[in-house]
Formats: sequence, C-alpha cells, structure tokens
Amino acid sequence: MKPNKKNNIENYKVIDLFAGAGGLSNGFEQTGKFEVLGAVEINPAAVKTYIRNHDNNEDIIIKENNGEISDITKIDFYKFINCKNLSGDEIIIIGGPPCQGFSNANRQKNYLISGNNQLVKEFVRAVDEIKPVAFLLENVKTMKSEVHKFFVTEHIEETIFSYSSEEHLSLITKKDKEKLKKLLKQDSITLIETKHENLRTILEQIFIQDEIKPIIENKKYISRLRSIERYINKSNYIKLKTKKEINEVSNLIKYLKGKVDNDSFVRKLKLNSILTSAIKVLNLVKEQEINKEEIQNNIGPLIDLNRFILNYKELIDEKIIFEQPLCIHNINNKITVNANVKSYNIVEYLEYVFSYYGYEIDYNTLDASDFGVPQRRNRFMFLGVKEKFALKEVKLPLKSNFFINKSTTKDAISDLEEIPPQKDIVNYTPTPYNEFHNLSLLQCYYRKNSSLIFNHINTKSRELSIKRFKAIKESGGENFHSLSDDMKSTYTDSSRTQNTIYLRLNYFEPSPTVVNVRKSMWNHPKNAVALSIREAARLQSFRDNFIFFGTKDQQYQQVGNAVPPLLARAVAEKLLNIIGDKPVISIEEEFKEYK
Repeated sequence: MKPNKKNNIENYKVIDLFAGAGGLSNGFEQTGKFEVLGAVEINPAAVKTYIRNHDNNEDIIIKENNGEISDITKIDFYKFINCKNLSGDEIIIIGGPPCQGFSNANRQKNYLISGNNQLVKEFVRAVDEIKPVAFLLENVKTMKSEVHKFFVTEHIEETIFSYSSEEHLSLITKKDKEKLKKLLKQDSITLIETKHENLRTILEQIFIQDEIKPIIENKKYISRLRSIERYINKSNYIKLKTKKEINEVSNLIKYLKGKVDNDSFVRKLKLNSILTSAIKVLNLVKEQEINKEEIQNNIGPLIDLNRFILNYKELIDEKIIFEQPLCIHNINNKITVNANVKSYNIVEYLEYVFSYYGYEIDYNTLDASDFGVPQRRNRFMFLGVKEKFALKEVKLPLKSNFFINKSTTKDAISDLEEIPPQKDIVNYTPTPYNEFHNLSLLQCYYRKNSSLIFNHINTKSRELSIKRFKAIKESGGENFHSLSDDMKSTYTDSSRTQNTIYLRLNYFEPSPTVVNVRKSMWNHPKNAVALSIREAARLQSFRDNFIFFGTKDQQYQQVGNAVPPLLARAVAEKLLNIIGDKPVISIEEEFKEYK
C-alpha cells in the first residue's frame, strides 16, 4: 500500500557503487536531502579523491572484513546495513557499473567475456540484498544495444552465477514460458579463428581434456606476443628496437623453454614443435629484421593456440552453459571453433529483475547539455522506485525547464583564461581567483563555497605539441587534421587519427564528451595550451571546491570517467519529487540567486 503523504525522512542514506571520484553522489548531495552512507570503489586514486571530498572520512569506503581494497564482489550488503542498524527503506543505491559490449567481430582480445559486464550483476545483487527505497543505475548510452548481453550460466547459490542462471531467469519472468523464450536467445561465441590447419587435431584433443591449462598465463608475455601480432598486421617486417622489448622477448624465450622441458600439458598434447618454432624466430627477431610470413608461420600458431585455450578456460571458469562438443568448422580457409550458448540482453534483463523485486522503473538516454552541463554527453540512466514509495509516475527528466539555452565552454572556463595553469603536481599551490566582471551563472555556481581554484594543472607539453597547439589556433583549425602534413609525421597513419585528438575547444558551444583530455591532447579555445584538470572538471560541472588526487593522468582520468554532478542533481531532484519530497534548494532556485 502506498503512503498518502510524503516520506518523513530528513535525509536519505546513499550507497554509492562504482563511485569513481564521486560525481554522481556529489549531484545527489547538492540537493541537501541525501548523504553518503558508504561508497564502493576499487581504484586507489579515486578513493583518495572520494575521501577528501567527504571530510577526509576514510570509513566512508566500504570494505569487507577490514580488507585493503573496496571490492564489490567481496562485500556482504546484508551485513553492512545490519551493522549500521538501517533498513532498505532509508537507503538509495546509485552507481555506474562498468559495462562493455560483447561482439565476436570487435572486442577486447584480452578476455572472451568482459568481466566488467559481471559488475552489472553485482549492482543487481546489491539491490536484492539491501532492498532500497530507490536506485539509479548509470551507464554508457549504448547499453540498450544488442552487443550488451549476459550468457546463461550454471546456478550456484550464494554466488554471482545465481543471477544469470536459467532458474533465476525463469523466476523473474514469473515462470512465464513465453516471456522466458522472448528473453533468451540462441547465440554463439567464437573461441578462435585461425588459418593454421595444423592446429585442428590439437584443438580436438583439447576438447576432451579434464584439465585446461594455457601455455602462457603471464599477462606480460601474452601482451608482448600480441604486440608483435599487431605490428606485423600493419607492416611486412619487424625488428625489436628498444631494450625493454628485447628484454621482454628474452624472458619469454626462457619461459617457453621451461614449458618445453617441464610442462606435462605441453608434453601430453605434443606441442613441442609449435613452441620450438616460436622460440627460434623470437631469437632471430631480437637481432635482425624478420619478414611477416616467417612471423605468422612460426609464432602465429602459438598465439592462436594459446588464445583458444585461454578463451575455452574462461568459458568454463565463468560457468557458462554451452553445447558439447564445441563446433569446429572450416570457413573461408580458416578453422573456426564456436561454443553454442544462450544469451540475453542486459537492459531487458534489468527490466524483468527489478520489476520482479517490486520496483516501478524507467530508463532513457539523457544528454548532459540539456541540464546545464557545458558538455554534450549522453548517458544511459535506469531509475527504479519501490512501488510503495512511488507517489508519482516513475519518469526520468528528459531536459531541464530552467536551462533553456545550452551552457557553453565560455560559460564554463572563460574566467580562468588569464590564470596560467601550473605544471608541478607535487608542489601545486591552489590559485586565487582573478577579478572577473560579468561572471556567467555557471561560473558563480563553480565558485560557490570556494575562494581558491584547485587542480588548475596541465601537462608539461613537448615542444612539438606546443607548435601544434599554436598552428591549430593560428589557422582557426579544429583538431589534428587541421595541421600541415609535416606536423603529423609522428603518427603512423595520421588519416586514421580521431577527430578528438588535439581538439581545440569552441568557446561558443558546449564541449564534446569529456574523456581523458590529457591523452587526447585537448587544447584551450583561446590560449595555445593544453586544457587543465580544473578546466576539464568544469566542463563536467564539478565545483571548484571539489579536489582531485593522484597523478596528473589519474586526475584527468577521474574527471573523464565521472558523471556530471549537475546531471546527477537533476535526476536526484526528480527522484525526490516522485517519492513526495523536495530538495532543500533546487537548481533553479540556486541559479536564480546568481542573477
């Protein structure tokens, strides 16, 4: 039964999952109605930032059994809220679990199944265990697409696999066979595609082994082999040049020799000839230029075989149910090994599971620039409110009624243009504001509760980078492609360089989606310099009193990964409205004060 009056709660307790630096929770806190009870974040630099912006309270980071890191897979949320003497009826869960699409044609080659996708299940588990008033799941704008999927696993109680089994799916579809059939799709995972016909017999032998053991498990050695593979795909010859490359290959050779001499799995499958051929060519490549064909014929079989074993082992370790035996085909002069599985779309699953848990839901893709953020940034939002607390229809806001005109880059950072960014992060001194007339409303918002500017630091650009910044500015150009050919020579294939590389911002438009702007070499719209951490943070709508910690690259990355606080605040205000409450001060009320 729904209550007939607003909830009598002074402040809602927020549990912030996959918290990063804290942009999402910062927006919620700005309403004056939410306070963070605890946060889960595994990245050490982001943890430092989060703690510093929460009164240096180290206990705000949730860790299981006094562990060193905040690993969500190890946290018992039942236990956590019981220790706090709280119930779910006082709690809101927010967070953006990393989620990567799965595609046989275009995926990260390090792992077959992205472990990040499993973290969405951890978010579901947290909601299941805490049963909060409401939750907000934030993610990439493409989360609704077909490439974002889960695979059906075995059902193992009290593990994450219980959230992806057919028993679980049958339960959340309320044992409706038609709904379950609609949710589940027959699917196939490609474990390997190789042109090396001599591997076929070995692959068939591996299918029947009781123990699956990769030839190479060391990530550094795998990475070195794959870098050779990538290099030879672009060039007809390869020769190692750096001392680091030569040392890594020397160590890899020793490792492979040890496998030939001592590894029972290698002996059992008679893999000695594959390893010795690879060792011979790896020895040569340290000293001389080797052609593409020799690399592919002698090192290629080892790379493909090891990739298959790693993928097959991962399929087993992830408890994914697949038809046995695996399917092996000859297609277009290549051997292809597929595993027939069942999959289901992540967003469709979230609809079913949260509805089953008793939540009214809505999801949509929101553009941050529609909510006052000076940046075009599309993010997928999934909002759920427990049925008994939903006094109004559960709907996400689609745009702000207050920010009719989009905020621009100039609105965000023009008051900093005459304050040179510092270079030294170790001896950084917070910068006082310059006197600046006619501050934009956004600049007034940024300066609230702060007399100093923190993190106004940029990279110490190389001479060539500075020349490029100046050339782009002087020509009125937009990015790397605006440069003359003689200034592009350090790039292997400059024609394939993304438009966001060496991007010069436009003062009179919102910024494009902020990423790690240091790696992308973004430059200031007026000054021929790299964008500072603080300027990037302002494009994300962080106030100036929000301080970032870590190395320069870590700080830039934290900014790029964050949810814009103004976007989060708009959603938080809408949530309050749905549950019969309101912010202490709304965005509109606050910004009207600046006029």
